[in-house]
Amino acid sequence: MRNTFKVLFYIKKNAPLRNGNTPIMGRITINGQRTQLSTQLSVNPNLWDVSMGRAAGRSAVASHVNEQLSQIRFHIERCYNTLFYEHALVTPKMVKEMYFGNDQRNETLLAFFRHHNEEFSRMVGISRSKTTYYKYRCVYKHLENYVNDKFNRKDLLFKELDKEFLTGFHHYIAQECGHKKNTTWIYMIAFKHILMLARSRGHMAKDLFANYKLRSEFVARNYLSMTEIRKLIRLDLDDMTLQLVRDAFLFSCFTGLSYIDLCTLTPQHIQQDGKQLWISTTRRKTGSAVNVRIFAIPYTILLKYKPMQRNARIFRLPSNGWCNICLERIMSLAGIPRHITFHSARHTFATTITLSQGMAIETISKLLGHKNIRTTQIYATITHSKLDGDMERLSKRLDTLYRDTDLEKVRERL
Repeated sequence: MRNTFKVLFYIKKNAPLRNGNTPIMGRITINGQRTQLSTQLSVNPNLWDVSMGRAAGRSAVASHVNEQLSQIRFHIERCYNTLFYEHALVTPKMVKEMYFGNDQRNETLLAFFRHHNEEFSRMVGISRSKTTYYKYRCVYKHLENYVNDKFNRKDLLFKELDKEFLTGFHHYIAQECGHKKNTTWIYMIAFKHILMLARSRGHMAKDLFANYKLRSEFVARNYLSMTEIRKLIRLDLDDMTLQLVRDAFLFSCFTGLSYIDLCTLTPQHIQQDGKQLWISTTRRKTGSAVNVRIFAIPYTILLKYKPMQRNARIFRLPSNGWCNICLERIMSLAGIPRHITFHSARHTFATTITLSQGMAIETISKLLGHKNIRTTQIYATITHSKLDGDMERLSKRLDTLYRDTDLEKVRERL
């Protein structure tokens, strides 16, 4: 696409100076986008030629103003040409920044990343999660160590980065830091976001991740069977914290609520529709509305923990990490020799509680608050019981479609 670039000068009539002159402003326009800048010049409004965008006449004052405007135009055009040959996309703001000496090409990687994390941390609890902030902070620390170990420097300019740097950092995370494939994938996706953000602000000319393959590996989601759920229900626990974590985990198994949504659940989210109780809330992660009916087991747990105040939290759980440590102990006591985390409760709801009982995947997706049904398909594994049940129903339907006489005909031909 051909760029349309234009520099225009005009006077700011509504802001006259004390000496009667008016300030001369500049306007840079590229493909319909525009930005204004001050030329630090002024002129008598009677001398200004609007159609020409310069001072009229051949007086000494007019000649001096026009000469300075020509120099400003020349420098702006030079900045544009420099950026045009280095960047696929040039914006008026980029030209303006370069003209005033704020050349964004000299921005450094770690300084930019650090500023991003500082801005992100201020939004934690408002529109950003603490877990995501910790992820970016961890990636930054790895990147800082890599730059120091590999280049013996405290920072690098964005224009110094290339594909070799990218593959080197990828190898550093996977091999030297010893992270597993999916953790490496998550960290590289976060780094990709940082570079995309830097490129959108004019710090980078090329997309280093173009044609760069990042792949995750499939990991089987752990979930509990009906037998294992019964073991948890019947398990006697003396420790109050273990009781709380076990009960909250079971509540999540039968409602599909995530750890963070369970932590923020209050009596205000419990709605009665006739004789039925429903949880009506919004997922913290996606902002999707969730409406889940409360069955007998979660209702019994709710009666145990429901506070008197309408806005008080129902489950005062410890941190997610501590809950997972507690679950490790609980599973051991229950005789369940598998690695189960709190998030496994959602997998259990999607698989054992709903899909295995014949619920449609579309309904499960709605109950889990997923915006994309493909996410639900990852959660919901087809179990052997579900497969056996479906095949048994298919067998009965086929038996009714084809009578014994049809079967005899097949036997005669064998």
